[in-house]
This record gives sequence, C-alpha cells and structure tokens, in this order.
Amino acid sequence: MRIATILIAILLALGITNADTFINYKHLTKKLKEQNRKNGTMASTDDVKKALKSKDWAVVDVRTLEEWNAASIKGSVRVGRQAPEKVLESIVLDDDDKFIKDKLVVICNTASRASIEAQTFRQMGFKKVKIYPIYKWIDECNPVATRYTNKKYKKGTKKKFGLFYTEHCKK
Repeated sequence: MRIATILIAILLALGITNADTFINYKHLTKKLKEQNRKNGTMASTDDVKKALKSKDWAVVDVRTLEEWNAASIKGSVRVGRQAPEKVLESIVLDDDDKFIKDKLVVICNTASRASIEAQTFRQMGFKKVKIYPIYKWIDECNPVATRYTNKKYKKGTKKKFGLFYTEHCKK
C-alpha cells in the first residue's frame, strides 16, 4: 500500500512538472498550418483540381459523416478520423501492398484536422501530403456534392442529388 502511495505521488509530481508542455488543439493546429504554409504543403484550389484528375494523387476528407453529407468535393473520398489509415489502405495500395497513389491532399473544414492527420500520413510513407480547407473551395465558387435535400422526401420519387453552389456564387 505504501509503495502504491509513493508511485502515485511520483506520477502526480511528474504530471505537474510536464503540465506546462501541453499544447491545446487551437494552438497546435495553428502552428501546424503555419508550418504547412512555410513548407509549401498547403494545397491551392488548382492543386486539388489537378489531384482529382491525377492517377497518383488521392483527395481524402477527414471530416465527420455529417459534414461529408452536407458538402463534399466530387471525386474526394471520405476516410474520417476514427481510423483513416485503415481506410486509406483500400484506396492507395494494390493487392501486393504497393502504393498506387503515393500523394495525398487531405481536406477538412478549415485544414486544422487535416494538418494533424497529414503528419500521420507522412509517417506512413506518402511522398507528398498537402492540406486543404473545403471552405476555400466553397468560397471560390466551386461546386459541392451534398446528400441532403431541401424538399420533403417522397417515397418512390427517386430524386437525384447533384452539385450545388453557395448563394454568393449564384449572382
């Protein structure tokens, strides 16, 4: 019992001394996005368009299913954040576990989550990993796909969803 008390005290003391090294999410993602800008790994809208047409690039979205359903870039693939590295295997590797797409553009709303996931993807061996905020895509009047409708669902109408533009782009 006494040893357990001593161990707990030591762990608490270590925790207190290391507490000042914690970096919160906002600070971390701001720092990572700045590094991506400096390193040239912040994708432009043109980079995303080229990647969507390229055979060696994959455009992956790490947002939640709800965010993905609301607006996504046609041709991108949702990998989420729960276990994106597992989902990526089916997209970027062949049957012999060799890369068929060794470059990524990682998308999220503001590029914050994308900047965190990009670090993991670089460690996984991707040659190039860029990040991109979908808000930029939308603000520049590019179309988004949605899986929601503003009309009441009527069974059997077989409505198809298409690409949509934000209101400011319709003027």
